[in-house]
Amino acid sequence: MDDPALWIALRNVPGLHRFQAQALLARFGSPEAVFARSAQELAAYCRLGTALALARGPDLAAASVELERVRELELQVLLPSGPEFPALLREIPDPPLLLYARGRLPRGPTLSIVGPRRPSARGRELARAFAERLAAAGAVIVSGLAYGIDAAAHEGALDAGGATVAILASGLDRPSPIGNRRLAKRILACGGAWLSEYAPGEHALAYRFPERNRLISGLSAASLIVEARERSGSLWTARHATEQNRDVLVLPGPVDSDLYRGSNRLLQDGAIVILDVEDLLDQVFPGVQRSAPQPAPGASLGAEPRRLLHELRDGARDPDQLARALGIPASRLAAILLELELGGLILREGTRVALTPEARNASAAE
Repeated sequence: MDDPALWIALRNVPGLHRFQAQALLARFGSPEAVFARSAQELAAYCRLGTALALARGPDLAAASVELERVRELELQVLLPSGPEFPALLREIPDPPLLLYARGRLPRGPTLSIVGPRRPSARGRELARAFAERLAAAGAVIVSGLAYGIDAAAHEGALDAGGATVAILASGLDRPSPIGNRRLAKRILACGGAWLSEYAPGEHALAYRFPERNRLISGLSAASLIVEARERSGSLWTARHATEQNRDVLVLPGPVDSDLYRGSNRLLQDGAIVILDVEDLLDQVFPGVQRSAPQPAPGASLGAEPRRLLHELRDGARDPDQLARALGIPASRLAAILLELELGGLILREGTRVALTPEARNASAAE
């Protein structure tokens, strides 16, 4: 049986990069076998100083201290050869040497949902609605616990009674951001998990977020990008997904919106366009359960959505015009528009919204 102390000791060797450790493991088979080699043999894979450190053998004292801390925090160490290590992460070009876990990894098809920390109200509602519908169909939602789209995706999955996994860029004893720690606890309480490749005590340093993103995409059958500016952390996830031979799914947006400049560029580069939840299910999870039959357009809507549909009878309108006509704030309008869009009652025409043909026909028949 693999000894986690040896894996921790290998990871902790000064100057040993992850890709070098993986090359050593591919050549010699195990941490124990790596530590048993001479510095001369090891120098073919790393700097001489690192090879000498490896040849001196593992620092099991330091590794034991870390393992004791892991036990105190009630965490688990997942090794690549172990049954709990995610199979999808074994397949990626740059897998983690080991993982730390809190909670239990849920079973089921996985999908990551990522986007900006400062999304539009519509983007936030889309992320929540997609996650809720997919989780209700049995998918496990993966994201990074960040503010904005990540948090909305986790919340949508939980609201549906589903499971979600948060992958952190810090040790599991200090989930970040602090403002989402209540959400993090809810993830565990509802049968989800936290994962990290960083040891307890490690901070979420800037360079670790792109590294973390390769695990978000790697743990997922596909990654859904909800809004991405030209320079966005979400594009790292998309890039990793492409390198991992995973599907990149994108919700398109207006070409004149900075929020969608990166998203639309991904579509130009060959990402899969997603227009609604059923479209995503067809593309990625064709075997999961489908939606129940939908009622007639507008049949079960509340007063505000019905008033909005009435406002659109005479043609497309700008959201600002609709907010003024209904006397509601923009955030509330965004939620209503999303409800109607997902219900197939309205569609986007550039920056304006209009009734779908089905909704227009139903409205004319009233």
